[in-house]
Amino acid sequence: MGKMHMMQLIEVNKMSYTKNNYPHYFYKQWHHPDDYGKRIEKTWVVRKGGSTIETAIKTKTTFGEKPFIECTERHEYLDKADKSSIDTTKMHSNTSEVGGDLMVKYFGGLNERRPPDVLMKDKDLVEVFFTDKWFCEKQKHFPVSPSKNYWGTVLEPYMRWTSSKSAMMEYWRNNIRDELMDVDIIFEPFTIMGRNMIGTPSHSMDDESKNETYVLSKYKLRKNVIPYKENLVDCFASKIKRWSHNGKVEDYLDKVVRDLRRIEVYFIKKGLEPVYFNMDRDDYTETFGFDKNELPRDQTHPGDYPERDQYEQIAKDYISKRNMRDMRRRGRKYDWI
Repeated sequence: MGKMHMMQLIEVNKMSYTKNNYPHYFYKQWHHPDDYGKRIEKTWVVRKGGSTIETAIKTKTTFGEKPFIECTERHEYLDKADKSSIDTTKMHSNTSEVGGDLMVKYFGGLNERRPPDVLMKDKDLVEVFFTDKWFCEKQKHFPVSPSKNYWGTVLEPYMRWTSSKSAMMEYWRNNIRDELMDVDIIFEPFTIMGRNMIGTPSHSMDDESKNETYVLSKYKLRKNVIPYKENLVDCFASKIKRWSHNGKVEDYLDKVVRDLRRIEVYFIKKGLEPVYFNMDRDDYTETFGFDKNELPRDQTHPGDYPERDQYEQIAKDYISKRNMRDMRRRGRKYDWI
C-alpha cells in the first residue's frame, strides 16, 4: 500500500523513479527502451575511505514478468518463499513486516544481514551488489539486501557529509542532482536537497543552502504529493510492526505523526502546494498518472501476522488516548501533537 506498491505500479507503467538507501547511496531506475521485461538501475556509491563517487548499472526484472536471467542454483530461501502462502513480492521486499521469520532464519535480523564470505571472497562489492556480474552467485548465497550496518562498513555515508568534505558535496549536487530529479517519481525528495529529516534542532527549516534553494525551484514545477492514511488503526499497527522497541510506543507513534506534520509545515514555509493522497481510497491513476492500475490496493499490505491483534489493540488505545482523528496537521486541534 506504500512505497513498494508505488514501485510496482511505476514498473508496470514503464515509468522512472529515484530513491535512496540513506545515507549510503542514491539510485535511479527506468524502463529498458526495447524490452518491457527489463528495468535499468543506476546507483551512485562511494567506497569506504574514498572520496570519489562511482556509478554502477544493473538490470532488474519488471514486476510481474519472468526473470530474464536463469540461474542453475539458488538459495533454499527462494524455494521456501515460492512455496509460501505469502506473496513472494512481499517476501523479497526486505521489510520486517512480511516473511520476517523466514528471512531471520536464513540471513539474520534486519540489522544483522551481511553477505557470507563464500559470496564476497575475491570479488568487488560494487560489482556484486550494483551490477549483473555476480547475479547468479547472489541468488545462490545471499538473495536479499544487506543491512545498513553492513553498508556502513564498506561504503561512505556521503549523504551526511558536511563542511569537512564540502567540495565533494558540491560536486555531487552540481553534477548529479539534475539527473536524480529527471524522473517521473522522486521518493524521499528531501535528501536531494541535503536534508534527511525536516525541522531537526541542528537543521531548522529556516536554514536553506544554495542547493536546497535550487532543488526547491525545480520541485515547485512538479506535483508534490503528501501521502497519508485515514485508517489510523491499520497505519499505527503496521508502524508498531517495524518498531525497534526502544523507548515508549506512544513516543514512537507521536514521532510518526509529528514527522508527517513537519512536512506540511515545510510546504507552507517554502511555498510548495501539497497534493494530499489518501492511501486507503484515493485514485492512483488520477494522482500519479498511471495508465495501468489493476493491482489490488492491499497488494503489499502485510496481511495477517501473529501479533496483528495485539498491535491493533495498542493502536486503538493510542488513538483513544491522544484523541487522534487525522494524521495531518489539521488533527492537531484534537491531539496537540
